[in-house]
Amino acid sequence: MVGQLTCLAELHSHSRASDGKPTPEEIVVTAAKLGLRAIAVSDHNTFRGSALALRAARDLELDIYLIPANEVRTSRGDVLVLCPSLPDEDPPGGIDPRELRKWSDERGCIMIAAHPFHPGRKSVGLYMLRNHEVFDAVEVWNPRGIPLLNYPAERFARSKGMPMTSGSDAHVLSELGEAPTVINAATCRPEDVIEAIRRGRCSPTRGLMRLSALREAIAWSVERRLRPSGPWLASPLGDLKRGL
Repeated sequence: MVGQLTCLAELHSHSRASDGKPTPEEIVVTAAKLGLRAIAVSDHNTFRGSALALRAARDLELDIYLIPANEVRTSRGDVLVLCPSLPDEDPPGGIDPRELRKWSDERGCIMIAAHPFHPGRKSVGLYMLRNHEVFDAVEVWNPRGIPLLNYPAERFARSKGMPMTSGSDAHVLSELGEAPTVINAATCRPEDVIEAIRRGRCSPTRGLMRLSALREAIAWSVERRLRPSGPWLASPLGDLKRGL
């Protein structure tokens, strides 16, 4: 496509700002080393991880773009919200998907149904069956869990003509970049990546979780449950944004 370039974008990852093991800085440094051109640090119910990742990428002068993101736990399940710029506030937890749609539209953000048909993972699959118009795209490949559970998402997205993405859902560094989304856009800047996804100029990859990543992820899951800690980051989002 004339005037377009291809960039690999990690659209689903978690840092210590929610339930991930690495810091946002560790994520962006690793992503840059892996050759990813854009990354969304999509912590649960907060853009704080994205704010710190943006700061780290700027201060370290990394050759990678940061897409402000948040995996919002709605009243119907988890939804990835990707924005062209860092919002001033997080959407309310437990928000109805249609209310999140309004919130996203007001800020130019997009909504991606995360791992929609993975049982036990707070997924929006059942809701999406009757309300697909609420979402801009479907995450059709997520390496966590049983790989076969991804195929119903792809079949559904194709039946509705919806854009399809993929993401590692990384909670430890060794998972990062396992299933990036291929983006065809003018640049790899957040606004161009978001517009490309909205228009369907994207395609998923289907990487599998490596054994080493699985071992590290299991060890982190056990550690987090045996030794729970208080909030790692309590700074208000507005204060973090003013520091950028």
